[in-house]
Amino acid sequence: MAKFWRISKSQYLKGVRCPKMLWLYRHRPDLAPEVTEGQQYLFDTGHEVGVLAQKCFKGGFEITAPYYKIDLAIKSTQKAIRDGKKYVFEATACSDDGAFSRIDVLSKVDGTNEWDLIEVKSATEIQDYYLDDIALQRYAFSNAGYNIRKSELMHIDNEYVRYGALDPDKLFKIEDCTDLIIDRMTEVKITVRDLLAVLNTEKEPEVAIGNHCRDPFACDYIPYCWQGIPDYSVYTVFTGRKREELLSQEIIEISSVPDNFELTDRQHTEVRAFKTNEIYCDSDAIRAFLDQLEYPLYYLDYEAIWPAVPLFDRSSPYQQIPFQFSLHIQKHKGAAPEHVGFLHTEVSDPRPEFIKALIAKCGDKGSVVVYNQSYESRINNELGRDFPEYRSDLENINARMVDLLVPFRSRYLYHPQMKGSASLKSVLPAFVPEMSYDDLEISDGEMASIRYLSCIKNLISDEEKQKIFSNLKKYCCRDTLAEVKLLDVLYAYGN
Repeated sequence: MAKFWRISKSQYLKGVRCPKMLWLYRHRPDLAPEVTEGQQYLFDTGHEVGVLAQKCFKGGFEITAPYYKIDLAIKSTQKAIRDGKKYVFEATACSDDGAFSRIDVLSKVDGTNEWDLIEVKSATEIQDYYLDDIALQRYAFSNAGYNIRKSELMHIDNEYVRYGALDPDKLFKIEDCTDLIIDRMTEVKITVRDLLAVLNTEKEPEVAIGNHCRDPFACDYIPYCWQGIPDYSVYTVFTGRKREELLSQEIIEISSVPDNFELTDRQHTEVRAFKTNEIYCDSDAIRAFLDQLEYPLYYLDYEAIWPAVPLFDRSSPYQQIPFQFSLHIQKHKGAAPEHVGFLHTEVSDPRPEFIKALIAKCGDKGSVVVYNQSYESRINNELGRDFPEYRSDLENINARMVDLLVPFRSRYLYHPQMKGSASLKSVLPAFVPEMSYDDLEISDGEMASIRYLSCIKNLISDEEKQKIFSNLKKYCCRDTLAEVKLLDVLYAYGN
């Protein structure tokens, strides 16, 4: 077995989270999953943000050596410093014990032999797991002979509002993390040693599965490490002491949970439904929910983009910018719903035309049925804030909203096939199995957002745009038709 004598920042972060993740990454490349469309979008966003951040450091010099050519990158960094560069982008250093890292910005402190390390993130605040990232960087550079003053995080300021040309200096905020990092240096040295030892063993580490597999994000190796665990298990229903108690008895299947085990009302509903394979129904609660409906009904669903870098005036980083809605209108109970929709297809801010079409189609009375009211109502509130001339009409729509999520989330109606989830994608196939999203090219909101962005950023041909626009219409229409079908389900069980 080849000996590993260096560990990169990304590998270090994998190992800190789970030594097994690191080992699998280096020893089992056959298990590596394909990069998803969503992951690629995150990579591209990170790159876009990194390029913009460089504009804040005039005269900076970038190290362009490929990532795998570590020694070349190190030598290029040293040459840039000898040449008197104040800002070095992608500067690279390696400690004598094998920890190497690139830093987004290596910044010379004027009049001294000190340097500041500036790490750029596309997030809007400091995340705890960023500290391990920044700590490894400081360790690598300090132990490579650099006199490091500050360790800083440069992240997006979500209070920035774009007007006119994008202003990178206002888009970002820099926070000093030095005090949070210094105390970790001894810990980093020990961790680097331990993780290199993990890499240099042929035996796969034994690490129990648990919450860390999905926190702060899902591990790539869940399909491997969780094989044999049902997709609905005690890991799904229970946390903390209850889960540990069941696992200590080697109970993983929900069907094996003892009848006298302590359960909350919600857990009791889920476990009982799963064991009996029977639907739980609270008819009185369903009827109370249905009684609040006022016809005509407007079944509504939005699609939105949330770019890290704001594209339009009067918008902020990660603000939800709606570009499409679908509306099924049902004039009275039992009537066939009529469908109308809106999709902005121009390379411009979709919100003005979106608002006008929405207000015109939603009328001024009748319940507006949505699935997860917090989403549409929040977007409407932001639209009213940014376009105050329409605030009153948007507030009227919000006041009429009825959240179809409530009876399923509150377990007024629960199907064992929901497996603990009240999302539309879980509830619909459970109660309306003849409906699905499997035949659609676009089948979820993230995919809709990513593909719409490719259109308005002119990253694809006109022919490709038209195909995406057609698929977006089919997807959004399916969402509101699903709402129609699920309300029919509630009426059937509420009688």
